[in-house]
Amino acid sequence: MRPVRAIPIARQLFAQLPGIWAPGIDRHLRRRYRDRKPTRLDVMTSFAGRHLDIVQVMILSLAEAHPLDHIRLWLFEQDIPMLEIRALAEFCATLGNIELRPVRVPDAASFARLQELGGKPDSARFLWFVAHQQLPDDLDRIIYLDASDIIVTGDLVPLLNHPFLGKYLVACREFIDLPPLLIGNARRAHHCGVPAAVIRRVSRGLINSGAIVLNLSRFRRDGIGIATYLDTAEWAHERLGLRFGDQGLFSLSHGSHYTRLRDRYNHRFWAESPKRIMSDPAVLHFAGPVLKPAYWRLSEDQEQQVLKHLRRSGSAVLRLNNSLPLRAAHLPYLRHWWRICARTPGHARLGTEADQRMTAALARLQQESNDV
Repeated sequence: MRPVRAIPIARQLFAQLPGIWAPGIDRHLRRRYRDRKPTRLDVMTSFAGRHLDIVQVMILSLAEAHPLDHIRLWLFEQDIPMLEIRALAEFCATLGNIELRPVRVPDAASFARLQELGGKPDSARFLWFVAHQQLPDDLDRIIYLDASDIIVTGDLVPLLNHPFLGKYLVACREFIDLPPLLIGNARRAHHCGVPAAVIRRVSRGLINSGAIVLNLSRFRRDGIGIATYLDTAEWAHERLGLRFGDQGLFSLSHGSHYTRLRDRYNHRFWAESPKRIMSDPAVLHFAGPVLKPAYWRLSEDQEQQVLKHLRRSGSAVLRLNNSLPLRAAHLPYLRHWWRICARTPGHARLGTEADQRMTAALARLQQESNDV
């Protein structure tokens, strides 16, 4: 008789337990709030630079998913022109249930340093690190949503009320197919002998920060501030040469200090397969190996052109003029984003630029095909 391999079996069970917990608590919360009364919902996002109109798509989807609720949308920023903030506030006012509350976060130099050390194109992604210091003290939790690549498709009140179990965040995992990694602060872990390869995985993020719930009370109680993240970032950059964004830096600083959330609140559709279909997503996230919708739009004729090219090439993936793939299964999600965008003031600018970009990319692709 072959001996039972206890350790691999234990690892498999450990990997599956959070996957059982997350859907179970979600079902409980959805039943609890199924017939709820209208309520207040606090949501935050962050943005840098110009063209704030891209955020209108996420906001409109959020408003339409909560028609009877009062939503306070806290916009964290450091450099957005005041005219653009006023224009966004006017758009929110037309929706009837969104109240825009801009928050200009001080200490731009510290966030610029995080951007530099992490090698990222903007510093706004790090602004939620100080949400507990910038928001009112009587606010103990808040939902954070990415500004430009999120669509809300369901009720987020169950998400807002998800138990923290003493953790800093409620969040979905970044690595959907890998067993969860239990680890603390990366610097201490590395000092204790954890291999650099493991720390590198942590630097990509144990969580995906596209849709999370922040435990503001716990951050305040533990005295977490921007200095915590600067210290970790300097070490990760100088000692291991790591690159990181907000989710990576959070994970390097705090490890597995989060409670796992069901993926329906952060549905990254690129990971769908015949055996993994999300039938009722509450949040669609254009993250991972997918085109960012605001920059790419296909007409019906162009969709047919793409499908024809895929059939002719026998490939499941079409690559335009970048490294991100376009698959036939992605097309409905892109259409969904643009259907919402079409009802926003920003549609004229976004649509024109996205059409030009897509037309040029497909023309190059056609030329390359003719040259073969």
